[in-house]
Amino acid sequence: MVSVGIIGGGLSGLVSAKTFSRSGFDVTVFEKEDEVGGVWARSRRYPGLQTQNARDTYAFSDFPMPSHYPEWPEGAQVQAYLSSYADHFGVTPRVRLRTQVDEIRRREGGGFSVDTRPVGAPASEKKTHTFDHVIISSGLFSQPFIPEAPGREAFEAKGGVVLHTTALHDLDVLRGKRVVVVGFSKSACDVAATAVAHAREVTLVHRSVGWKAPRFLFGLVNTKFLLLNRFSELFFRYPQAEGFERALHEKASKFVAFYWNGVMDALDKDLGLTKTGLRPELPLSGVGCTLNMAPVGFYEAAQRGTLKLSRGEITRFHEGGVEVSNGARIEADVVIFGTGFKQEIPFLEPSLKRAVQDEQGTFRLYRGLYHPDAPGLGFCGFVNSLYSQLTSEVGARWLCELFLGRMQLPPRDEMIARVDEQIAYRRRERPDGFVGVCVVPHNFQYIDDLCRDMGARVRRLPENPFREFMLPVDPSLYADLAEELETRAREARDRDSACKTPEISRSSSSAFS
Repeated sequence: MVSVGIIGGGLSGLVSAKTFSRSGFDVTVFEKEDEVGGVWARSRRYPGLQTQNARDTYAFSDFPMPSHYPEWPEGAQVQAYLSSYADHFGVTPRVRLRTQVDEIRRREGGGFSVDTRPVGAPASEKKTHTFDHVIISSGLFSQPFIPEAPGREAFEAKGGVVLHTTALHDLDVLRGKRVVVVGFSKSACDVAATAVAHAREVTLVHRSVGWKAPRFLFGLVNTKFLLLNRFSELFFRYPQAEGFERALHEKASKFVAFYWNGVMDALDKDLGLTKTGLRPELPLSGVGCTLNMAPVGFYEAAQRGTLKLSRGEITRFHEGGVEVSNGARIEADVVIFGTGFKQEIPFLEPSLKRAVQDEQGTFRLYRGLYHPDAPGLGFCGFVNSLYSQLTSEVGARWLCELFLGRMQLPPRDEMIARVDEQIAYRRRERPDGFVGVCVVPHNFQYIDDLCRDMGARVRRLPENPFREFMLPVDPSLYADLAEELETRAREARDRDSACKTPEISRSSSSAFS
């Protein structure tokens, strides 16, 4: 049986394990935490963490979230859902918890060696495993980043607390304290909104502001009907657009501009952006992966003044707080950084790391999943989208089809050229939040491209185009994707005059034959 090692037991790792195991691969998952769930695990989630997506748009295609969950499930509920998913599909016995990966190396003749050891154990307890394929699903949010600033040791020596949002697990850390939250990311704003109800004083220090959508526009319309559908995606210009979409932007550009001005003004009025100085300079039509949902009470607290705002960045700590680049000196007991994550994969051997990341740390992955110079190695969970569970699920299927030898990819040079074009496009037109492989706002375009690559149907509900285009994303439309592709492969075998049943490929080289 062909073996696959999967690094990471979060959302992407679990769906990869389910996808590959049900396609006949021998799967092992390595997870360093003491439970599955990734960012939703108990050791990673902060108080008040909830999904950005509405419940039914954040589920896997063949495993809906429990109907008793609220519209925006809490972090513990998402972890329980992912754990149930792993149990239901037989993934749980394949997961090795509390296991860290130290190095992944290529083996002569193909395949990979993976060095692991129990978390916190000495190097002498290292074990080496061999796999035909490896899927890295540690994702974009595995290594918290805290920028350096002088004076931190003196601040902490006087009792000050400095931590990343992922290390905030107890609200007692905030009670009665002067709290500074750094950043304007989802996690930073979540924590700031939560802290207002518990801390003595809360200040948000941020270099820039980004667009956030309320759960309900003017308290009436669920934003999933306005944002999470194919129709809304039409209004974001896509370089490779064809047909109606291309005509919309070329022939009706004034209408598109009118549409976006109306949306931005509506958000401004609803959230009080201009009043608080939180209206972004970047037009919403140019947004990328910084787009997220507004935490409940965040903008209201900013308008009331219970959440103070300081535009700039921390230049240094002092014994009683922090100094900001705008000249402000803020007294603080606790400083919490919501400043993102390091974009690196420390356990890859140098030759593999050079293949998949450039000197600036940008991931160079075809479709955000694969690099032709690292055959047999896949990446699932490095694509930043509005439907991360769906892009990971379809991405895992894409990798599975590749490693089964059932999918033909373009020549190497063509794949590299497409990666270069995509990176250049994002740097030029959507530079905000340039991390990982961001496909926002072209989420459906990305999923459609994966389906085309595999030879699967792009239109999942041709008999009801209104539902497919106008209503919120429905993951269940992709529940039959694996069956569709298996049927297609079986029919191809039946047409083969040799009637030879192929074995599972031990490398992805067959994809280039």
